Amino acid sequence: MDPNRIICNCQAVTAGAIKEAVDSGADTVEEVQGITGAGTVCGACLEEVEKLVKSLVAQRNASQSS
Repeated sequence: MDPNRIICNCQAVTAGAIKEAVDSGADTVEEVQGITGAGTVCGACLEEVEKLVKSLVAQRNASQSS
């Protein structure tokens, strides 16, 4: 994952910013939106935000259980 890749153009939110939100405890798209603003303007990126959040939460949970 390229942390500098822009996921949400409207809010200039990067993949790294979404990862930081998940690492700090966000578990849902709504929580990530509240922290980063991603997907809160036009919504064009919501599918990508959702996929990324699900993947990052799964990775975080897997590393916590090992």
